[in-house]
Amino acid sequence: MQDYLSKPEHASAPPRAEDLFKSYQVNSVEVSAIKGWLKAGWEDIKVNPAASLAYGAIFALVGIVLSIISASNPAFFVSTATGFLLVGPFLALGLYELSRRIEQGEPVKFMSSVVAMERNTIGLALYAVGLSLLMVFWVRMAAVVTGIFFNSTTLAQEGYAGLITGLLSMEQGWIFTLLFMVVGLLFALVAFVVSVVSVPMLLDRKADIVTAATTSVRAVLKSPLTMLCWAATITAVIGLGILTFDIGLIVAMPLIAHASWHVYRDVVVHAEDDPEAVAPVD
Repeated sequence: MQDYLSKPEHASAPPRAEDLFKSYQVNSVEVSAIKGWLKAGWEDIKVNPAASLAYGAIFALVGIVLSIISASNPAFFVSTATGFLLVGPFLALGLYELSRRIEQGEPVKFMSSVVAMERNTIGLALYAVGLSLLMVFWVRMAAVVTGIFFNSTTLAQEGYAGLITGLLSMEQGWIFTLLFMVVGLLFALVAFVVSVVSVPMLLDRKADIVTAATTSVRAVLKSPLTMLCWAATITAVIGLGILTFDIGLIVAMPLIAHASWHVYRDVVVHAEDDPEAVAPVD
């Protein structure tokens, strides 16, 4: 992993005109880098475990509440839980800020990270709106797919048992499962490709959303296998957290979020690292 240290900027300063719509170079990274990202993420947690795990506890609490609310409607739970993960990159903003502060040698405090959005209010707000719309669209699509195969009233009454029984008994159960997974995978793929380095970049460089999203896409295209493995790693770690009745999210979410900061810092080339790394988009 490279040594890096961003130039400090005033937290409330708006994005500079010369920083808008630029093309940042991206590094090619090997699959072996994933281990380093996770290790660096764990080291960040150890700097101030109370702050990091506080965010993890919030994620776990939200997961538990979703489980309780949707106990009688598994399809709703699956769609909302997946949608929650779609907007995860933005929800982890405070954890990215903790990692940024560790890197900068600034005080690593929970309350300071809570107001991280002030570093790039417009860019982060627009990105939050975009991810929220994607989540809403996914939840509606999931409802449509479920409605094609199941009676919503019956499903709500019978809960998880009704869903499993229905899938096993109906001739088209495998079609529903496949269709639901394919649609969900497409949404997850879109969210991952445009978000893998976007939110940390919006926080760190005060970039615009176009620059952040296109940089993220180019990062995925530059190292497709590594990014695919990283996406699988995220899914596995978060999945394990959910399987522990969401308690595991207390550690899983901070670990992935802190590691994601180091993904961004390893992948995106900065002007202080290479003066020719940044150029206006033609």
